[in-house]
Amino acid sequence: MHQFVCSRINSRAVVIVAVFLLLFAFSVQAQTKLTPVAIQLQWNHQFQFAGYYAAKEKGFYKEVGLDVTIKDGGYDSAGHAVVPEAEVLFNRAQFGSTRTDLLINHSQGLPFVVLANIMQHSPYIFLTTDQYDFDRLEDIGQYRPISLNLPNDGDERMDAEAIAALKVAGVDLTSLNNHFPTWELGDLLSGHTQLIPSYSTDEPYFVKKAGHTPVLIEPRAYGIDFYGDLLFTRQKMLDEQPEVVEKFRAASLRGWKYAMDNPAEVAEIIIQNYETRRAAYDKDFLLYEAGQIKKLMNSDVIEIGYINRERWKKIADIYLSLGLIDQYNLDSFLYVPAGTEDLWIEYKYWIRLLIIPFLVAVGIIWYLFSLTAALRREISKRRLAEKTLKTQAELDSLTGISNRYVFQQSLEKEFARARRYHQPFSLMIMDIDLFKEVNDKYGHQAGDEVLRSLASVTDNLLRSTDLFARYGGEEFVVLLPNTSLDETIGLAERILYANRHNSVAYNGLSIRYTISIGVTEILDSDRVVDDLFKRSDDLLYAAKDAGRDCIRLSHTTDKSSR
Repeated sequence: MHQFVCSRINSRAVVIVAVFLLLFAFSVQAQTKLTPVAIQLQWNHQFQFAGYYAAKEKGFYKEVGLDVTIKDGGYDSAGHAVVPEAEVLFNRAQFGSTRTDLLINHSQGLPFVVLANIMQHSPYIFLTTDQYDFDRLEDIGQYRPISLNLPNDGDERMDAEAIAALKVAGVDLTSLNNHFPTWELGDLLSGHTQLIPSYSTDEPYFVKKAGHTPVLIEPRAYGIDFYGDLLFTRQKMLDEQPEVVEKFRAASLRGWKYAMDNPAEVAEIIIQNYETRRAAYDKDFLLYEAGQIKKLMNSDVIEIGYINRERWKKIADIYLSLGLIDQYNLDSFLYVPAGTEDLWIEYKYWIRLLIIPFLVAVGIIWYLFSLTAALRREISKRRLAEKTLKTQAELDSLTGISNRYVFQQSLEKEFARARRYHQPFSLMIMDIDLFKEVNDKYGHQAGDEVLRSLASVTDNLLRSTDLFARYGGEEFVVLLPNTSLDETIGLAERILYANRHNSVAYNGLSIRYTISIGVTEILDSDRVVDDLFKRSDDLLYAAKDAGRDCIRLSHTTDKSSR
């Protein structure tokens, strides 16, 4: 009993001593002078940079000993564009916010380091409206007036995603009617141009406010999945002040989490404390922007700031293929703190301060135990994040089936396999008949429900070996490996029949639709995969010309289940 009482007294004494020393340490830290640093934004104040405002206004920077100045971007008083890379390179700001084209600068020898990927997906889109009646890059054609920045326009800030997506879509850049270069929304709405580059986080909002229906064509639908905004610094800053860099990074990510959890409060902070320079950036707009940014950050399942080296490698390879870079070195470009390094940075100040043998011994035991658990959690978290990102990169966000990128990769592989081993291989392309009328009559949300319903009905009829993908808009494709045309005909008829008799419930209404299908199989004369695809696509249009709601085959016999 005496021994038990002594043990309790000793435990309390240790706790009291530890608390006293911690309070003393906090007092010492409070008297420490704040380190001044600045972050340069790439555009004017808006929710796009909410995490930094939250970190400053909620005191997160101050808590870690930093006095942070947030410098807005856009254009200076002389009308010159403010470039975050230049501001950081010449130390007019220690940190910056920019996008993936930072890799172009790094490949040219500029010593930049990515500290965190704030947006896991890019907001870049091709923007049009429903009045122009197209929703795929393939449908631009050579006469439609469009406005895109191409490589010879002298502005590469948005080129890579646009050019890569157009390349995947098979669009000949030299054939485009790109003679009205404008980013003005008014020109799009008035018809002077029918396509502009834009961001999903802002311009679609203003298109709706103007009474139009925005149509967004995402590079992601073509397998071009770049990061959005990222936080960066220069190598010299990281070498000379690594603790300041890590403190700024950690506090900024904490600010981003706060902003995502409290968008209304942070929107009000922006309105009260930061000049947005645009009257239309009111609270309603900022909350719209917050919702779009949350989708791009995907912070519900992926750690804010997460850096995936494999995705960066894919982005770098796209830059290489477009001739925007000649080489790259991700080792010096990406800052990826391990879980052990994060824990050590957080606690080493206290370990150094509390030089008491007993506490050091206890601390070592606790640290080793916590480190093992933290490493397990970190490994699990990263595996989940990578799995989630891989899934997002391969699936169509609306229907949940495979996307165009996966289809094209699989088509190349299965075509080569069928030719090599002389196996049968069939391709089916289907399209919803008069889909524009569905959108016009019931609205685009109803149209989305029809697309989802078609995907579900069709997917349930397919085998596990078949690949079903959304090719774009209302067009879908099915790959059927080791399947002859005769076998495919029966499946196509079942798909045609099931969709014809499918009823889509929407807002108390029952929406019916039909589809047209083009079916072909690989022929000995097919030398490249485009031979097979073009034949199937031509057959789809033949089905449309024949009156829709039917199937057209590559042989002389046509099937119609009308």
